[in-house]
Amino acid sequence: MTHLRLVATQLHWYDAPNMFSIHSSAGRLCDTPSRRELLTVGGLSLFGFGLPTFLRQQALQAAPSANVTARVVSRPATAEAVILVYLQGSPSHIDLWDPKPNAPAEIRGEFRPIATRAPGMMLGEVLPMLADQAQHFTLIRSMGVKPKGLRNHGSAIYMLMTGTDPGNFSVTGLAVPPSRDDLPSVGSIVARQRPSVSGGLSYVAVCGPVKEGKEVGVGQSAGILGPGFDPFTMYDDPTQPLKLDAFALPGDVTLDRLLSRVDLRARIDAQRDSAQAAATFDTYYERALGLVQSHRAVQAFRLDAESDATRDRYGRTRFGQSCLLARRLVEAGTRFVQVTWPARSDDEPVPGPDGSWDTHRNNFPTLREHRCPFFDRTMSALIADLADRGMLEKTLVVAIGEFGRSPKIGVATTDNVGPGGRDHWPECYSCLIAGGGVRPGQVYGESDRFAAWPKSNPVHPFDLITTIYHALGIDPATEYHDSLNRPRRLVEQGQPVLGLF
Repeated sequence: MTHLRLVATQLHWYDAPNMFSIHSSAGRLCDTPSRRELLTVGGLSLFGFGLPTFLRQQALQAAPSANVTARVVSRPATAEAVILVYLQGSPSHIDLWDPKPNAPAEIRGEFRPIATRAPGMMLGEVLPMLADQAQHFTLIRSMGVKPKGLRNHGSAIYMLMTGTDPGNFSVTGLAVPPSRDDLPSVGSIVARQRPSVSGGLSYVAVCGPVKEGKEVGVGQSAGILGPGFDPFTMYDDPTQPLKLDAFALPGDVTLDRLLSRVDLRARIDAQRDSAQAAATFDTYYERALGLVQSHRAVQAFRLDAESDATRDRYGRTRFGQSCLLARRLVEAGTRFVQVTWPARSDDEPVPGPDGSWDTHRNNFPTLREHRCPFFDRTMSALIADLADRGMLEKTLVVAIGEFGRSPKIGVATTDNVGPGGRDHWPECYSCLIAGGGVRPGQVYGESDRFAAWPKSNPVHPFDLITTIYHALGIDPATEYHDSLNRPRRLVEQGQPVLGLF
């Protein structure tokens, strides 16, 4: 499996002013075309000086974003950054977030509810550390969506990641290969509408890619907006030193020498086509140089700068250290960080810290012994750390799966459930949301007595995405044009959940 990566390769300089070029090996993102780049951030060719048409082609590829109709935002942003913790595979909402102690045994399950530091909020007993941080977060217990096609992961993931119905999916709801015809992910929209300041990364994906079946990267790219707004990905295991070659210049090239070449390239392009060249230079070269010259983005990936106590607090797991990395990236000015649980959405759950949440069987021992202890430690550490550093007020944290699990144990909704298992359940589930202006310590919405359907204040996934944009000061009614030049809103439908603020 290959990932969208920063690829550092050999740089060849020639003395003639218009005869320097870059050669590199090909890299692939899922089923997208290969890329020949020296250094890529979210699909941008940063130092493609020897490819005189390459950046212009990328600018044209991103051209639909130039058609974005910006609307006046009627309220100031309450959040400066977002950390999306995506629990692919989907944990059981009734066992973690929405216990039903008065329901029959075949619904309430094996876990008892425990009190939290937020009055009236109860959690499942498998989340004691999060219960101690409940004064910092809010639960939405009335998430729900009518599934498109069958009740499978793929279409639900696409809806959550893009804010649009999965019209390109088959009636089975199974994932299809990512394509440049896809609509953009939430992170890509944020990168387009609220890019980071110079020297920072706008959209970073860590821990692992979104995976469903054999497809990798479902709903995670910029799609039709072009590779300039794809995520910068770091999927190396952060429990080990991360490879940062992508940020390094080749050994024989100094920064001064690089800057002189960039200045020369800009002058050549300006003489040839001043307007377009200037726009291309400003958009791509300056962003590239800002990253190379700035220490903020590079230093964010140096987890060894953290104390052992802090790293232990988050947990020495792939997920734990990825959440710590997310905090460091936000500190360094990153606008949107997606931490994706490392197991594939439909993997069979296995022991250990990195297994799947897709508990079609053995739900309770899997959650008690393997999933929840690691998640509880890391998620509570992230929230507490952000609060302790004064960052939570301006950082919106969202933890969610693509749907919930069936309230009744052992009942199949997809013809795939075993003893003690809970099947897919998109009609009702829960979401943790914190910071970024959200009032903490509350429960928004309510499910029915079996946690099967929203009872009050239903929240569609599109409403949640609209709320993220609302917190960032992005008007969700902003329009862009798709590959057929049809106008589209950032979110297909939905309203911000103002009761959270």
